[in-house]
Amino acid sequence: MLKFDYLSVEMAFIVGEHGDSSVALWSSISVGGVPILSHLERQQIAYEKETLEKIRKEVVQGAYEVISLKGYTSWAIGYSAANLARSLLRNQRKIHPVSVLAKGFFGIDGGEVFLSLPAQLGRGGVLGVTNMHLTEYEAQQLQNSAKAILEVQSQLEI
Repeated sequence: MLKFDYLSVEMAFIVGEHGDSSVALWSSISVGGVPILSHLERQQIAYEKETLEKIRKEVVQGAYEVISLKGYTSWAIGYSAANLARSLLRNQRKIHPVSVLAKGFFGIDGGEVFLSLPAQLGRGGVLGVTNMHLTEYEAQQLQNSAKAILEVQSQLEI
């Protein structure tokens, strides 16, 4: 059993396209500064990738559920916009998943595609994409997300 009392818990970034091919970066979660997946592996605590994928799908489906119940998701959008504005105006240099030109990052190549990636924000806007360690699986999923967007772009002749 993991105990998280009085520890700083970082939430996972959701990156890629905004929707079905989004990618949860489970490797980005840390508790008290310790990467959680590494900790689980070192302690030989089993976790299943299928369980993590089920959680990601529930997050994606959560937006559809909110829309079906109240018709829109304005609170989450408003909160996100305010959080981004705070980082920009206060020059906080915090990391946020925002849409950036993804070509050249995390093995993404083959065309100009904009995806949500963890980027540092400050008064000058996007100061840079954060060089995070992704698992092989996460990197492959992110590359698949880029391919999905590139396919749509080619169909639209963009």
